[in-house]
Amino acid sequence: MLVIALALAGAGAWWWLWTPLQARLAQDAARAEEHGRQIDALDAWRSTASEDLAAFESRLRALTQRVDQLGPERLAAWSLAEADYLLRSASRAATFDYDPARAALALQLASATLAPIPGSDALRRAIDGARSALDTVRVPDVAALGGELAQAGEVLREAGLREPGVAPTTPASPGWRGTVQQAWQQLSEVIVVQRVGTPVQPLLRPHETQYLHEQLALKLAAAELALRRRDDAALRRDIADLTDWANAYLDTGPATTAAALATLKRLADTDLRPPLPDLTGLGEQLDALRRRADSDPMP
Repeated sequence: MLVIALALAGAGAWWWLWTPLQARLAQDAARAEEHGRQIDALDAWRSTASEDLAAFESRLRALTQRVDQLGPERLAAWSLAEADYLLRSASRAATFDYDPARAALALQLASATLAPIPGSDALRRAIDGARSALDTVRVPDVAALGGELAQAGEVLREAGLREPGVAPTTPASPGWRGTVQQAWQQLSEVIVVQRVGTPVQPLLRPHETQYLHEQLALKLAAAELALRRRDDAALRRDIADLTDWANAYLDTGPATTAAALATLKRLADTDLRPPLPDLTGLGEQLDALRRRADSDPMP
């Protein structure tokens, strides 16, 4: 009986110890299997990377052989053609697109392309000089000016209407004419002539006020378009028209309205297209360099 009890106790102890050990062994086996899959994936990636590296080295050797087969003469012709394309791109960016930064970058690349060409030192100096001249041009920031125009337009849209009998504020002429004009304006602000018993009418009726604000919005939109296109003449014309409407119908006495009108005048006086250096001579020098290269081929 004692032997049976001891056997049962031993079996229970063995079962109590074996169950967690078995679970742990199962976890270790699963972890080892996962590590095996990761190692297989790394081996596959290494094999693919090795194949890609071998293919890249093969293509690099083929490209090196093709470059060696070109020879100095064909390489010089290719460099001259590339420089010609870059100079044309710089001229187009400066003349038509008015993009000095892009034009300067194209000139920098053209100068670097001509570096291996014998006898190109003078042309490269001319290109570098033109690029330096482009770097010194200070082009107005259209985005910043557009923000100022939008702020001024917002002030004008919220400005009150001019009171009846108050003459619009106009700039005085120089000399005695300006003195007489200013005196007459001050007098008209004091004396208002109207029929006795006639009620004071507003300057604009409600539907006319709505029409005024719509006109101001349209003129602001036209001025913004001219600003983004860097069209100086159109911008001056649109701002002058907008200023005339504001002086005729808005109360220009408050400081905010006066500041908005001053901003419009400053924007109208801004040169949106400062002159850029002439790049046409660079193409002629490149043509001369190409003719010399054709008449004196490289060995």
